[in-house]
Amino acid sequence: MKVYKDDRRKHDLERRIEKIHLQVRDIQHKIQMYQQILRDAQKQIYYWKEFSYENEQNKNLLQGYKKVIEDMSIKLRKKS
Repeated sequence: MKVYKDDRRKHDLERRIEKIHLQVRDIQHKIQMYQQILRDAQKQIYYWKEFSYENEQNKNLLQGYKKVIEDMSIKLRKKS
């Protein structure tokens, strides 16, 4: 007599083991998805930190240029 999966009872160990294996695969798949999401988020954080640092450098550079221009304007006014 051949026993099919559908013929097994609710408490059959093989059926429970298969169910657990499926759950484990599902959890592993979810873990991989979350790890990919985490890697993507880390890349975005790195990008925006670099952007922020570059922006701050540009602000400082702009303030320096502004100060130089103001100083030069004051000197030119004094000569006139």
